Amino acid sequence: MEINKRKRLHLPLLNGVESILKEVFIHGKKSDQVVPSVLKSNPKWGSRDRSFVAENSYEIVRNKRLILYCLNEKADVNEGVIQKMVATWLLLKNLQDDSEYFNDLETENIKERATVSDPKIRFSVPDALNAHVVSELGEERWYSELEAMSSPADVFLRVNLSKISREKLKNKLFLKEIETEEVPNISGALKLMKRVNISSSEEFRKGLFEVQDAGSQHIGTFLNPKPGSTVIDACAGAGGKTLHLADLMQGSGQIIAMDVEASKLKELETRAIRNKVNLVKTELISNAVIKKYKEKADYLLLDVPCSGLGIIKRNPDAKEKLNEDFINEIKEIQQNILQEYSSMLKSGGSMVYATCSILPSENSEQVKTFLESNKDFKLMDEHQIWPSESGFDGFYMALLRKK
Repeated sequence: MEINKRKRLHLPLLNGVESILKEVFIHGKKSDQVVPSVLKSNPKWGSRDRSFVAENSYEIVRNKRLILYCLNEKADVNEGVIQKMVATWLLLKNLQDDSEYFNDLETENIKERATVSDPKIRFSVPDALNAHVVSELGEERWYSELEAMSSPADVFLRVNLSKISREKLKNKLFLKEIETEEVPNISGALKLMKRVNISSSEEFRKGLFEVQDAGSQHIGTFLNPKPGSTVIDACAGAGGKTLHLADLMQGSGQIIAMDVEASKLKELETRAIRNKVNLVKTELISNAVIKKYKEKADYLLLDVPCSGLGIIKRNPDAKEKLNEDFINEIKEIQQNILQEYSSMLKSGGSMVYATCSILPSENSEQVKTFLESNKDFKLMDEHQIWPSESGFDGFYMALLRKK
């Protein structure tokens, strides 16, 4: 066995990873909610300790099926197998030490099984989900995207260009030993070269930038709202794209941000205050609200709920929870949103339909179905961002104009 003797692993950190995995695998919680909670409850951990716990937790969730295959264990995870999963993952990364934590592992057998060629096991995808996506994308495209989404996600910043230039922000961060690089073809995007707690920086508190995937930043510019216009972001969530739209509008005009969850709109309002954005109004969406804003929007953004198959690099839990019934249900919701929410767009207005999916059935096929029953709309452009080609998350966007 190769032993990494440079530094002994600290048991409290290993226990931290185990506690996260118990919440995710046994109690069904989302890792992006559990990880921050565990880190917050251990304030004495340094930055390296926090990174160790967070990164290994996410990677074990992402590689669950492969790890269980290496252990020759069944898919149902119990408390007894979680410690072995952590030890196995660290072994595969050559991060093990000579402590008792690794004593029960059959090292050579694990490393041999880790070379498995079956993409479903190698990329930890359930059989049913794999079969569904292959039927839509084909094996070559799907496995290429899976490989691209099998590594930890990069962190991207969206510069508020109405407040500061990208170059100036880059230089400001560099002086604080936060190194970034410019992302080609996306005017306000910077990529962090090393993970740091960027939200604690003075520049973030002043609203000079937001954390937003570079692929996601395409959507606001795809809609391209003009200053002084009325924009409705009808599935706004916590407002990442809403704030981008506000920046593109240079603080002039009005944005009505809508969502079905009041808590997300509350978070949006908090973020808008930090960004010093005062053109956003929030509305809890309902049939009455849709009627209230009938034909009021010059621009309409429908960033609809979806399978999330384009962002499994960022949300690895999704692979386990996605099934054909859920995908069919979400497609029905998407079409209902298209049919109903589109009434808020003025004649001559522009609408973007967007998802963070790579499935044609959620994307181009939904637009085609909508256009068949809405002859007053015309498809102007559409764009699919593939993780394998861009290095970003996967997104689809279609620009439609109301005649």
